[in-house]
Amino acid sequence: MLKIDFYESGGGETILLTFPSGGMGIVDAHPSPTVTRPAILDLIRGRTVHFVCLTHPHQDHGVDLIPVLEQHPDVLAFWHTVSDVDVTVFLQQEAMNYPTYPSACREAVERMKKGWAEFLVDLYGAVAEKGIPRHQLRNDLRPEVIDGVEIHILGPDENMSQRFVKAHGERLRDFKADLPDPNLLSAVLALKYGGVVVLLGADALKENWRTATRLFFEFKLPKAAILKVPHHGAPNALQTKPRRHEHNYLDICSHEPRAKSVLFAGDARHPDPGVFRHLLRRTEVICVSNGLKDGAPGANPLNIGIPGARAATLPPVCNPVVSFTITADGTLGQTDGACDKDCAAMRVAK
Repeated sequence: MLKIDFYESGGGETILLTFPSGGMGIVDAHPSPTVTRPAILDLIRGRTVHFVCLTHPHQDHGVDLIPVLEQHPDVLAFWHTVSDVDVTVFLQQEAMNYPTYPSACREAVERMKKGWAEFLVDLYGAVAEKGIPRHQLRNDLRPEVIDGVEIHILGPDENMSQRFVKAHGERLRDFKADLPDPNLLSAVLALKYGGVVVLLGADALKENWRTATRLFFEFKLPKAAILKVPHHGAPNALQTKPRRHEHNYLDICSHEPRAKSVLFAGDARHPDPGVFRHLLRRTEVICVSNGLKDGAPGANPLNIGIPGARAATLPPVCNPVVSFTITADGTLGQTDGACDKDCAAMRVAK
């Protein structure tokens, strides 16, 4: 049996896979500010971790991967999507402490570092220190197979990776040169087991889905029964009016029966109401947070005499965990999580 757990993680994401033999895979991990999720090391204690996957270089997807890489004794591989050029930039920060390091390069590295989350230096440092094999994900690679679970890589493509390498070169010549949006490096994974497909879209944007959906059809995969909603339901991830011969991520999800979509709501801007309405029409939506970072507008229990003052509180959690199981014969079950009609994301979409 394959088990997939989606844990509430505040503005981030945590996805744990338990393979039929009991080994695990981690696809992104971020701690929960409400402490509704157990400590990451407790969740994987005593288990072989086949891979730790950082889908793209954003802090809300990787903070809790660091203790796993540093402390768990049995991690077989680190999956990521950034090039060796990016990794070199991250790790060069350590060399900046040495006075013999060339000043021009030191300045360039410092400028580059500001465009990426500093946590990546710690993360890649842990991978290097432990000697964990690195595996860069691209959509031209053969699928990985673990315990009969096929893991198809639908994104990113090689051209996207090369865009980032080129951008680093341009930034060395011009510190003001912009890097592409790191969300474009998102790993789009399709897990197939027992004829059932789980689609993990990370923070992939519209541009990523043009290629990912094409490959999905080329691989002749069954329509996805479970969808991790890309980019917390943001509008830049869903092409609502695709051009001819193009598709969006909802087009590769099952419509009859409707796919179950898991939404890490993120913050007050995610999910987008328009996207959320599309999700409700096409899927059964299950939220693991409610999409608001603070208290309701106008809530001022202390009667503070400042215009716009309101209580800053942690949002209530729709579901601390949403869990599914898939058996070898293709039976899909849901063991945790429910669609809450009263969650804030639902109210925003109305």
